[in-house]
Parts: sequence; structure tokens; C-alpha cells
Amino acid sequence: MAEQTVTIAGGGIGGLALGVALRRSGLPVTVVERAAAVKDAGAGLVLYPNALHALERIDGALAGAVRAAGHVPEPDEVRPVLDTAGSVVSTDPVGELAARFGAPQVSLLRTTLQSLLLRHAVDAGVRILHGTSVTGCTDRGDEVEAALSGGDTLTGAALIGADGLHSVVRRCLLGQEPPRYCGYTTLRGRSPAPKEYPHGFIVTGVGVGVFAAPIGPGRLYWTAKVAAPAGTWPAKPPGRAWADLLALMADWHPALVDVIRRTDPDAPVVVTDINDRAPVTGWSRGRVGLLGDAAHPMSPGAGQGAGMALEDAAVLGDLLGPGADVPEALRRYAGRRAPRTAAVVRLSRLRDHVVHGERGEFSTHDEELTDLFGWRAASSLATE
Repeated sequence: MAEQTVTIAGGGIGGLALGVALRRSGLPVTVVERAAAVKDAGAGLVLYPNALHALERIDGALAGAVRAAGHVPEPDEVRPVLDTAGSVVSTDPVGELAARFGAPQVSLLRTTLQSLLLRHAVDAGVRILHGTSVTGCTDRGDEVEAALSGGDTLTGAALIGADGLHSVVRRCLLGQEPPRYCGYTTLRGRSPAPKEYPHGFIVTGVGVGVFAAPIGPGRLYWTAKVAAPAGTWPAKPPGRAWADLLALMADWHPALVDVIRRTDPDAPVVVTDINDRAPVTGWSRGRVGLLGDAAHPMSPGAGQGAGMALEDAAVLGDLLGPGADVPEALRRYAGRRAPRTAAVVRLSRLRDHVVHGERGEFSTHDEELTDLFGWRAASSLATE
């Protein structure tokens, strides 16, 4: 049998987090990442309490570094939910989460999170192969071989596909299957925080919704959801997409429009059509398994893409240790994670109605989110 090494296809949030978790358990790990380096981008994200619990399970020092690098709300902090005229419809008590769920939410740039994960992975001894990708895999029973884009191969005890929406490893397991377009595009950037909304805001218009959250003193990241046929907005140059978004918001409150207008010119607007897939249970076969978007791509409707990938990494990191029966560990991992992630995919789809003006963005005090935010890694390990 091959040395008990693990190859991870994809050096994104989930892949690097899993690398840290497995190195802490003593396994040799190689992460194969297509990009040559972490690139700066305007996109930000919010890690909710469940994601912080998962990070703590993976590496307490990493969880602490993430908190220190992002914005942690004060206990009395609220985020206003607005209409397009700037009137407050309700408030989202984001500062209450820490007391309710044992961990806060943290908002930060995706690049910041990625850089922290990379640094901790390297410090933990994870081998990183930048500028290459996994192009295929062969499970030989007592070992699994990953073919690389440069013509080389990696052989080990397990291959984990953390290679995103268009995962090659997923295709090896489940065949070719196009993703499902969710009906909208996101545009993302970062801007100075206006004095009216220092802690961000949530606003919904017909066919357009904008979410903004702090990424540091006086700074916000923003995400706009725009209902449109697939391919419409990504076909535009970023500058044109930004200008067209401003045109769609022309009759909104000036302070809201200014957040978009004052977008940092040094961080080009990121434009992405949003896709997901129907939940599946066949995440693993033999020595090959999936994680994050490769297993359960979801829309940002519930804000849990990164959170679910971190939960995956925490659970798989506990199961796939030295001496583990790899196929059995991967089977148990998929069995424990599939029901929860399927529920989050469905919840995200329900909350996507915001882009059609049918309902408001979610608030963190919604009752249906209690179990979601309150997850701890141990809860996914309790039963088969």
C-alpha cells in the first residue's frame, strides 16, 4: 500500500483548511492548486459562528488569526435592512451572535482568509504545488493516482477533490453533469464605508439586492445580486458591469449608490454567474472523496459556501487520521455531511428569491438559522 499520504486537488478555502487539519493529525499532505499565487480581489465574505467553530476545531491559532484579521461586531452592533429609498425596514442584530452561539460572525476579504490559510498550511508542513492542477484520477484499490496537468502523477492513500464547481475529481466519481444556473449574477467590490452605514447594510430592489459588511475600519465589501440570463454580465468588461450596475441603482438613495460609485479602483469588480447543483450523497468511492463546492456547490443565499467547506474540513480531519481505513473514513464523512449540506443548499435556493423582489434578505435572527449558526464540529461526529 502507498504511504498514508493525502493529495488535495484545489488550494481554496476548503482544501487548505483540510490540509491544516490533516497535518495536525500527522498525515503528509500535498495540495495541488491551479493558480500560481493568491490574487487580490474585491470579493469579501462573512464567516458565521458555525464556520468559527469549525476553524477552532481545525486549529485554534488559525481561528484566532481569522478573528484578528476581520471585523468582529461589537455586542450591540446592528446591520440595517433598508428599502431602496434608504428607509430602515428592520435591523439585523449581528452583534448578538457571539452570546447566542458561542462565536461571532467575522467579515473579511476572501483574499485575507485565503492568505491566512495558506500561511498556516505552509507552517504546518503542507506541501503546496502552485500553477498545476489535477486532470484525472485512478483508484487502484490499495492506492490512488492523481494525474497532473504537467504530465506528472501523485500517488497516495487518498485523493480529496476540493477543486470547486467544475471539479475534475467530481467528474471522475459522478460523470459529466452541468451545474444549474441560479438565475442571477453577483458583482463584488470594496469601498469606503459611508457615515450613514458604518456597519454595512442589506437592501433589496426588484431584480437587484445589495449586501455590504465591514472589512476593517472605514471599509466595506459589497455584493450585488442582479437577476439576468446566464452569461449576460460576465460577458461585460468589469468597468462596464460596474457602470451598468450604477445605472440599475440610479433611483436608489444617494448614500447607497455612493457605496458602489466609490468602489476601490485598485481592486477590479468581480463578476460571476451563480450556479449550484442538486444535492447528492455519492461523495466518495474507494479512496476518492469530495469537499466544499466540489461536493455541494450552493448559491450565496444563506452565506454558507465557505462555512460548509470549513465544516467539511473539520469533520474529515477528525476521521481521516494516521492508520485510518481510508475508504471507510471517506464513506462515514460523506454520510455525516451530506444531510446537513443538502439542507443548506435548499435553504440557499429559497433565499435566492431576493433577486426577484419576492422577499427580503435573511437576517441572522431568523429562527430557521439557529441550528445552522449553532453547529459545532462534534455535532456532525455524534451519529452515523
